[in-house]
Parts: sequence; C-alpha cells; structure tokens
Amino acid sequence: MVRELAQRGVLTGEHGEYICRTDIADVAVPATVQAAIEARIDRMSTAAKRTLNAASVIGARFEAGLLAALGIDAVFDELLGAELIDQVRFTPSAEYAFHHPLIRAVAYESQLKSDRTHWHRRLATAIQERAPESLEENASLIAGHLEAAGDQRPAYDWHMRSGAWSTNRDLAAARMSWERARRIADQLPHEDPDQLSMRIAPRTMLCATDLQAREVQESRARFTELRELCSAAGDNVSLAIGMTAVATEALYSGACVRRRNCHLSRWRCSNRSTIPPRPWGWRP
Repeated sequence: MVRELAQRGVLTGEHGEYICRTDIADVAVPATVQAAIEARIDRMSTAAKRTLNAASVIGARFEAGLLAALGIDAVFDELLGAELIDQVRFTPSAEYAFHHPLIRAVAYESQLKSDRTHWHRRLATAIQERAPESLEENASLIAGHLEAAGDQRPAYDWHMRSGAWSTNRDLAAARMSWERARRIADQLPHEDPDQLSMRIAPRTMLCATDLQAREVQESRARFTELRELCSAAGDNVSLAIGMTAVATEALYSGACVRRRNCHLSRWRCSNRSTIPPRPWGWRP
C-alpha cells in the first residue's frame, strides 16, 4: 500500500522517511492488496508490463536468457526500481525473482487466457530447444507448461517421461508425475481409443511403488481399480506386470506375509528363500 501511494506521488521521501503532503481527506487507498498491485503494474511502461507478464508464466524465478528465447526485449531496470522484481543471481547468467508471490499471481491472472496459453506453449518449445541434452531432467517442467496450455496428450507423455527419469532419483517426484498423468488420462473422453491404456500406465507405476512410498492405505483401492481397467482393456500383460511389481514390493516389506486378507494374499509367500532378487534401485 505504501509503495502504491509513493508511486502515485501521495507520499514523498525515501524508505522509512515518507511524508504525506496531501490532505488526508483526498487520499484514496485501493480496497484490496490485489488492487494495489494491479495499480502499480498499470503504471509501468508497455515493455515492462510485457516483461512482467511473460515472467509470471515462467515461474517465481526466471532467467533473462529464457525471456530472450521467447522473443521478449526484457526491461528489468524499471521493474527493479519499482520493487516488483529482485535480481537474485548475477553470474554466469542473470536471474530474477518476483519481490512477492502475490505480484506474480496478479500479473499472471490479469492476462487473457489466450495470452497465457500462447506463452505456456512457447515456453515448452523454448525449453526443449535451449537444452536438448537435458530433456529428461526438464520433462516435468515441459509437461506443466503443455498442460497449462491445454495440450493434454503431449503433457501426458512428458509426465510419464518425467516419472521414468525420476524413479531412482526422487520417488516422490516420480509419483507426482504419474499422478498428474493419471488425472489427464481420466479426463479423456470414453470414445478415445487410447483412453484405457493411458489410464492403466500411470496406475501401474503408482501401484508398483505404493508400499515403497508407504502408501499402504491407498494401495488396495488403486490395485482394485487397476485390475478393473486391465480387465476392461483385455490387457492381461499390464495386469501381470502391475501385480508382480506390487507383490515384489510387498514381499520385501513383509506386508504379504503378515496380512492374510490383504489384496495381495494370492502372492503370499511362506518360504522367504523364494523371494526374487531385489531389483536395481530398490530402497527399503
């Protein structure tokens, strides 16, 4: 609120020493913090607003190089002077961050949906072109931009790709990618010929890592759903893979041996010597 009043000229001076020389009765204050931020952004030049809008689509932190890849003739000095953004890294390449998360939220939401869609789609392409050697590492980021742009099928593929890359690096991140792929697949129309297979794939991976991720309570319902989808698709191969993976994880955790009535009881093993070798990357 103080910055907004200072920009309007109602307050004069510097930080900690502002003076109001206007009659208090004539001072109007925005009704909300959002309105105050919108008013501050509106006073920026067209180039500065374009820079801020594109940056809000990139994320809380953004590089000058990525803005240039989008064809933005970025204006930073004006935004830095208005304390809308801060420079958080100088070398090897300049990186900036929004001064507050609300500033990014207002800049993002104030754009037309068609404009945001355009930026998200261009960002996904720019990330792929800038770092082709890091596609796997950036798969989740690319998927997020494609999903925000409404390109659901490509986003699904990138989420699955991200999950595969993260499996032995960050299991939680991998499961998040598969969960997002599951949500996309569930939204596909029933007449889509690939719907069932796309719904099965992420669920198979989630089932295979449920016990490893300590998701014991959700495992039963997810496994039942996977079995029904595989039966509907006539895909016994996926079902067998999913059940084997879940059973292996359960045997290593001891769940099948201890729980006679669990949904994996058919895989219960009384002879521990028959347990197959632990797969590469297995973690207790």
